[in-house]
Amino acid sequence: MARILIVDDSSFMRKRIGQAVERAGHEVVGLARDGQEGVDLYRRLRPDCVVMDVTMQGMDGLSAARIIREEDRGARIVFMSLLKDDNVVGEALSLGAEAFLGKDEYDRLLEILGGSG
Repeated sequence: MARILIVDDSSFMRKRIGQAVERAGHEVVGLARDGQEGVDLYRRLRPDCVVMDVTMQGMDGLSAARIIREEDRGARIVFMSLLKDDNVVGEALSLGAEAFLGKDEYDRLLEILGGSG
């Protein structure tokens, strides 16, 4: 069972992602509305994986991932976003993200987390 932090400015998406990972036997240890809140919760909770959106008000997901990875080189980050711009995907992966998924790719997310669905 992995401990998951979900960072997304959409309460609907936080709920949907949370339900998917919990059904697979993982634990949602934190929910954040923007990148800064995500960084703060990461520092406090040290989850096994962060599932994060890219575009959010305030601090975006790429900036948050950069800070998290600077502080913890072993941090596992998976981006789930509607944005599929090649430059953004490339930057996310260069920051060490494990994957860049669409917001409907729950099966792939669970594969990455080791969930059974």
